[in-house]
Amino acid sequence: MHTVLKININDLPKPSFDLQMNSETEFKHLIRQQNTPLFEQIKKLRGYETKRIEELIFLEAKHNKKKIGYLKTVLKDGFSYNGRHYKRFGKSASQAKDGVTVFIVSDYYDEVMKSSQLGVKVDKCVVSKYESYRCLILSACQMVDGKIPNIVMVDEFTKVIPNQYVRYAIEKDVDVLDKKTNKKKTYKNRVIEEGYQNIEISPFDGFGVHTEEMSRLWSGFLGLDYTPIAYQVRLPFLKGVSIQAPFKDILKNHCKVDEIVDVFGKSHKIEDIDCIWNVSLWKGYGIFKNKFGSDAWTEYLKRIDDYEYNLGISKYNHHSKDIDFYRGSNFQYLQCLDLINPKYVKHFASEDKSKRFDFLDEDNWGKVINIAKYSTDLYEKIIGGDKLYTLKYLGLVNGSIGKINKKYIKAIMINDVMLKDICVKRTLHRMLNKTINEMKFGKILTSGFYHLVVGDIIGYLEYCAKKDVVGCLKEREFYCETMPLGECLSMRSPLVDPSEVNKINIVDNGITKTYFKYFKNHDVCMVNLHDISMPQQGGMDLDGDLVNLCNDEIMLNSVIDKPIIVDMTDKISANPVEYNMENIIAYECNTRDNRIGEITNIATSILNQVTNNEKWQKINADNISLLRLYQGKEIDFIKTSYRWVITKNLRRYLKKIPYFLLFNYPKKLSVYNKIRNINKTVKEKENKAPYNAYISPSPLNELCMYINEWEKKCIVWNNNAVNTREYLINHDYPADNKYIKMEIRKLCNDFTSQFYSLIKKNDLEKERDDLDSRIDLLFDEYREKLDKINIDIKLLTNYCVDICYSSKNRDKVFCWAMVGDTMLKNLKNNSIGAKKAKIIESTKNDKDAKEYMGKYYKLIEVEN
Repeated sequence: MHTVLKININDLPKPSFDLQMNSETEFKHLIRQQNTPLFEQIKKLRGYETKRIEELIFLEAKHNKKKIGYLKTVLKDGFSYNGRHYKRFGKSASQAKDGVTVFIVSDYYDEVMKSSQLGVKVDKCVVSKYESYRCLILSACQMVDGKIPNIVMVDEFTKVIPNQYVRYAIEKDVDVLDKKTNKKKTYKNRVIEEGYQNIEISPFDGFGVHTEEMSRLWSGFLGLDYTPIAYQVRLPFLKGVSIQAPFKDILKNHCKVDEIVDVFGKSHKIEDIDCIWNVSLWKGYGIFKNKFGSDAWTEYLKRIDDYEYNLGISKYNHHSKDIDFYRGSNFQYLQCLDLINPKYVKHFASEDKSKRFDFLDEDNWGKVINIAKYSTDLYEKIIGGDKLYTLKYLGLVNGSIGKINKKYIKAIMINDVMLKDICVKRTLHRMLNKTINEMKFGKILTSGFYHLVVGDIIGYLEYCAKKDVVGCLKEREFYCETMPLGECLSMRSPLVDPSEVNKINIVDNGITKTYFKYFKNHDVCMVNLHDISMPQQGGMDLDGDLVNLCNDEIMLNSVIDKPIIVDMTDKISANPVEYNMENIIAYECNTRDNRIGEITNIATSILNQVTNNEKWQKINADNISLLRLYQGKEIDFIKTSYRWVITKNLRRYLKKIPYFLLFNYPKKLSVYNKIRNINKTVKEKENKAPYNAYISPSPLNELCMYINEWEKKCIVWNNNAVNTREYLINHDYPADNKYIKMEIRKLCNDFTSQFYSLIKKNDLEKERDDLDSRIDLLFDEYREKLDKINIDIKLLTNYCVDICYSSKNRDKVFCWAMVGDTMLKNLKNNSIGAKKAKIIESTKNDKDAKEYMGKYYKLIEVEN
């Protein structure tokens, strides 16, 4: 991990834009970042390795009309920081959504800019698309040292799926009566229509194949304890997913060829090839082909070598040993299923409110509560103190110590008295309270989990061999070795329209059994090339997209029959313009926000309005279909510079969100509660203040009410705690220097204040990535401060434990974060004869095993 300075445009003094910071102030603005190809380029110029990347500054400037003048000036002229000048370099797609632009120190600008373009300048381009591709070197990834594999680049394959009955948007002239003038005005308006359409798809968009040898090589560089079969790869102007395949065998024995022809017409012997990728991965294809013709790929590889770029791996698939077979669902998925509870709807519509609806009465449960019961039953076991469930919940993975709260888990496994340690109990309480709150807005456990999507490998290789493209999967079929055969739901976020819920079949056949059994234990699924699953699921492509495969029986039987909504103008993009600072600034100013969440919330507000009025049912269904198209445009906006402006008619739904969604927005929930308290004192209905949320008998509101009631009546915390100080100190080192104790106590108090300030800020602003980074940096900062006290770690540990465990109410995060490893050694030495826990994976048939998240485990206890 590296550290980079991140500032806000408001931090820059006006009009000089000359910012000065001392080291203490600077520290508060540092964030952690994984390695990137750009960091590697800077390291070469710098000449040495360092974790602090001083040559780059991330500038946050979210969309703000009042600040647009300042932003343009900074983008054009740059700014100064502590005596060094910085110029605008670019931004990745994810940074653009967060309103962040990367600036580089002026001394390095020309050289790094040249390397980011691979020395090939462009005169005209679609600036948004070109900048997205040029800035792929900002992607976080791990580098694979050594020679680039022997890659054969093939052309893209498209096909038409004929006569699909779908929904789509068209523009119509609509006459509206102007109330002021009493005259009709004609407006262009988007409306939804249904009918048969031919749908073009690119069934191999963004993926390719590689040999098993490459999988092993890449896994070795990543330092993994298993060999993934699918990797998301990165190079300048190149990104996509490469999936392991026995392509030499398939091409020879299934396709009957010994050579394949690349996109430039050159033949390649199969035996010499490491990877076969298509031009949808290579975003620089058009640029290099226009410049170098049939030598484009050769020249590209030469420049990759000249600028010393290595292949980057930004993501890879997981092994089933590290995966729970239940996954937290979300409100987007649940609200797009038919989970209505007629009993609750009837009670809600009744004018007789004297009898309260009992959400805890099993006879009143609807579908959504029956789905949620797995979660509530599980958390009741954890709250009840079950050791196995507690350890698994805290993050124990496959018998080894996982990353989350690992010191607490180790402590419990060394001596189960630590289950009663106040810090462990508080951590568990904090985690469970957060989990229970998230259940109120739809995060309930459902069977299944996320899978990386790849195309039909047989069909892909048939295309590469110039054969008829048939593939190994039929319409509505997926291949996946980690889910049971049979019906399954495939869902992809962000999910807006019920038609995006894709009901498919997980299958196996002779070809998959022959060639693809190595998929076993890998969270990868293969999609067919004969239906419109990809456009159906939010315009999915194969460059790293994930789908949640779920086989929950209730959800399977609750799919809403609605024609798929398809964007018939999916390829619309901005026109090429001169690649100059004026147009770059225009692109920058136009792409500083992200309306995906806003669109989702509008859809959520509509989907949770329950009505039997057929007119409004159609209006709502059409609006949801339109919002699905809005969402697709918004997701691609950074690359296309083309978005649909949300109409006033749709935006008005944001004024009131459904009640359950308040629990995802603490500020809005606080406002709602204030309004409710005010209205309690107002007798006249017409004088009551309007709420910022509405309650309806929708399944998500029903779920929220149920979790609220369950939490009040069924959650009984055992607050009995043990002061474990005597287990956590080294009794040979007396911590009796009052001056040292005062110094450490002050550090402890300062740390605790800053730590919880970060937590509170994150709860309000939901900036999870920044939170993890800033907490890591906070830990580093206080470890350095403790090091300056310059005493033996054993004695330092005793001081920290004494201070933190001096009273029940004093927070103990400080000592666990600073000296936790030594505390564990002390615990082990002080726990001779105590019970030591070990969890092993078992089977359903083992009478001593317990089911947790779809797997079976048993706890074994031995003496230390």
